[in-house]
Amino acid sequence: MNFEQKALIELRWIRILLITISLPVLVIILKSLETIFIPLTFAILISFIFAPMRSWLEKHKLPFWLNFLLMLFIILIIFGSLALVIFAAGNSFVQQLPKYQEKFVQQLQYVLALNEQIAAKMDIALTGIPGLDPAAFLTGGSFSVTGFASRTMGALMNAGSRAFLTLVFLLFLVGGSGKMGRRVHRVLSEADNKRTSDTLLSIKTQIQRYFINKTLISLCAATVAMLLLWILGVDFVIIAGIFYFTLSFIPNIGSILSTLFPISICLLQFGFGFRLVALILLMIGNEMFFGNFVEPKLMGNKLNLSPIVVLISLIFWAYVWGIVGMMIAVPITSCINIILKRINDKSVISAIISDV
Repeated sequence: MNFEQKALIELRWIRILLITISLPVLVIILKSLETIFIPLTFAILISFIFAPMRSWLEKHKLPFWLNFLLMLFIILIIFGSLALVIFAAGNSFVQQLPKYQEKFVQQLQYVLALNEQIAAKMDIALTGIPGLDPAAFLTGGSFSVTGFASRTMGALMNAGSRAFLTLVFLLFLVGGSGKMGRRVHRVLSEADNKRTSDTLLSIKTQIQRYFINKTLISLCAATVAMLLLWILGVDFVIIAGIFYFTLSFIPNIGSILSTLFPISICLLQFGFGFRLVALILLMIGNEMFFGNFVEPKLMGNKLNLSPIVVLISLIFWAYVWGIVGMMIAVPITSCINIILKRINDKSVISAIISDV
């Protein structure tokens, strides 16, 4: 083995060592500065969706300031409308919570009584097991629906501040992307410019297809779910639709999580009965139709990611950014896969990530 081969092997091991060291550091930075990185990541992903609109405005040779004002107006209208709907639905939810608190206690008392009967027949003392005393829920300092609601509203306020920061980042990205692209184009060589342009175009195309198709499918599924809830007379139809739409962006488990809220409300509102069974069956049918039939037909495997990698990315980004990370895990992993392929199309990591 000559000197050059030894040097290449050493460089390869040094690169592996640096990557191994840098990954935990990167995770710590992302978790510590999530209040900045989450809005910035959302803004970057959303900017891909608004890219066709920006290109259309630029083709009509309108002044830059007019393009920026039009984009600003459209973005503010969209974000403002969503904020008003969410606030109105959340306000109605908070106002009706006291009666659901009472129904929750009644349902819990029924379950506790049934639990005691079953335990007596089976000669099991569940109350003696540490941490398994269901009666503790009925004490004054225990879990309450109103307390849960206050924490939820606090989380919504936090989400509102992050949404505002996302809007600020988005405006700067949409407004300055053209100038930034021209500056980068001047300092790179022709080959580097072509490779960079191809990479960005591939990322933009895949992200646009994913978000547009996923948004349409999730919107249709949420609309059908809201219609079913309205027909069955279940409360909080709009909030259930918002949950259904948002959680649908989480692959595999999002569809399950999205049905928990309306089913829980139906259980508290009407108890065990025909409505609850009908709602569960209809929700399962709705999810199977859109998730197993419509979505594969429209989307296929546009992002070229293997199922095991999708699962691992969900776990990783859930650890880093919680449920928000799970929502954007798939497009982020797809972007990483595209970049790795552009750097080296024979990359082992890219071959593991890809499903093709």
